[in-house]
Parts: sequence; structure tokens; C-alpha cells
Amino acid sequence: PCPQPIVCVWELTLQCDLGCRHCGSRAGLPRAGELTTQECIETVAHLADLGIREVALIGGEAYLRQDWSLIAAEITRRGMACTMTTGARQLNDERVAQAVEVGVKSISVSLDGLEATHDAQRGVRGSWQAAVEASRRLAATPIRLTHNTQINRLSMPELPALADLLREVGSEAWQVQLTVAM
Repeated sequence: PCPQPIVCVWELTLQCDLGCRHCGSRAGLPRAGELTTQECIETVAHLADLGIREVALIGGEAYLRQDWSLIAAEITRRGMACTMTTGARQLNDERVAQAVEVGVKSISVSLDGLEATHDAQRGVRGSWQAAVEASRRLAATPIRLTHNTQINRLSMPELPALADLLREVGSEAWQVQLTVAM
């Protein structure tokens, strides 16, 4: 039998509220010609037909699309696991409640070091605090909370303290990856 894909990582929008120095997508503003809601729903159907088991929504920042929860709900309705990776700057109570309601299974919050290091790499002061608060918010829900961290000369010395923080907030997994210049 021919191998088939089982996971789809979907860059739902380039709209973003951070300015990450390592962003390969050069996110910020939505791209011209992004899919409409109907086109996204049709894409979800095609993914299900392909046998995809998990759709990971990324961006930019996926939840900045007004219709993100409709798309996530359709992913769940079609029997696929919906997950997200986020900088979590605006992952407020309302958005977390929406994620729970539409059946998002797991959310990975990006934390790239301790406060000063993270904020410098993400390009927005206060982004670390927002990500930590969002992590605590998510830990109190049925959504599986995980984290990801860019490793570089700034974050490397902070990994032990960051590991302690992730345990404290209730993270269930931690993905560390080398920062690649883009």
C-alpha cells in the first residue's frame, strides 16, 4: 500500500500579533487571497477524505481569524483531532472557552525562555506574561497543554528554570527545537 499523510499542519492565516525574529512565514498581516470560510470548510472535507487524523492549526496566529472556531469545529465534526500551536498573546478566556467547546484536543504554547529573553525573541513586551497566563488558563481545561521552545544562545542557559516553570503550569509535553535563521 502507498503511504498516506496522517497529520496536516495548516497555516490558517498570516495575521499575527507578535513579531518573532525567527518567523519563517514573515507573519503580521493577513495574506491577500486567504481562503474564505467556505473554502476552509471544503478543505477540511478534503483532508478528511485523505484520511488525515490530526489537523494542527498554526499561523501567524490561527485564532485571530474570526472564523477559526468554525473551522476547528468542522475538523472535530469530521473525526479528526484539532490541535493548535500559538504564541498565546491574546488567548483569553473567551477563546479558550471556544477551543473547549469545539473540541480542540491539544494546544502548544510557545515559550522561548524566561521573560526578557522570550519578549525579545517574540518582539512584543508582555508576550511572555500573556503566554504563561494562557498556559495556566488552558491547564484548567480538558485541552492537553504542551509547550515548544526555540533553543539558541539566549534561551539555552534558561532551559532548567523554564522546565521548572512548565512543570508548575501543568505542561504535559515540551518540544525543544533549534532556532534556524530565516
